[in-house]
Amino acid sequence: MKAILVVHNLKKESNYALTYASNLGAKLKTKVIVMNTVPEPLSVQLSDTDAQDMFDSEDFIIKGQDKGAENILFLNYLDILGMSLHAITAKYDIGLIIKGVSGTAKEINEQLTPILNHSGCPLLAVPEDASFNITNMGYLADLRYAKKDIVSFLSKMSEAMNVKASLFNTTESGLPHMNETYAETVFRQLFSNSGLNLVNIKERDIMKTVDVLANIMQVDFFVLSNRSSQLNSLWDWENMENEEHAHLPALIFPC
Repeated sequence: MKAILVVHNLKKESNYALTYASNLGAKLKTKVIVMNTVPEPLSVQLSDTDAQDMFDSEDFIIKGQDKGAENILFLNYLDILGMSLHAITAKYDIGLIIKGVSGTAKEINEQLTPILNHSGCPLLAVPEDASFNITNMGYLADLRYAKKDIVSFLSKMSEAMNVKASLFNTTESGLPHMNETYAETVFRQLFSNSGLNLVNIKERDIMKTVDVLANIMQVDFFVLSNRSSQLNSLWDWENMENEEHAHLPALIFPC
């Protein structure tokens, strides 16, 4: 996999995302690049400070990690000043962006939208309480519109991490449900070599579906497309902190 970019604004959720990225990078054997997005007034004050030093205070400890690890590269604000996110991902050969998130659904959407709108890379949203012990990854999509590049990415990632991965066929609004035989046929034609399992879901309420997947089927890592109705429903909570699956990481593709 290409390098992982961590969007870090020196807040608590960003520090947790950095720890998550460090673990993921070690598992996938890829470099982690930390992009410091401190607002300009503060960045000017810190311009003479080594980027590494910013993360040495007790408030920003990389839990269980060696801040001098060879696979982590720290950039400061001035390294990326004037560069677009697209230019940054191209320059550093980024294949995945990770951002820590917190708050309500509306607040999380506000945190993610600028990145999803300005990058061609998938974005992994990591809540503070997300566990790195991934065992069961699930791609939520209507099989008729499932993206081959997303399935390929998930297949390679799950294989590298030696974890289970499935495509959960959830019917898009207004479309007829696919019966088991038809769904299996389409899946074999499109993704027979992916290594993913197919689970054909009849439930139309995506909120109920996510609840069952997370709490009964133990899916602990969701994969979605940014423009799918599944994504809108997944984050559509008035107070996500009270929902168990709000603490699960979500890998969102900008396609």
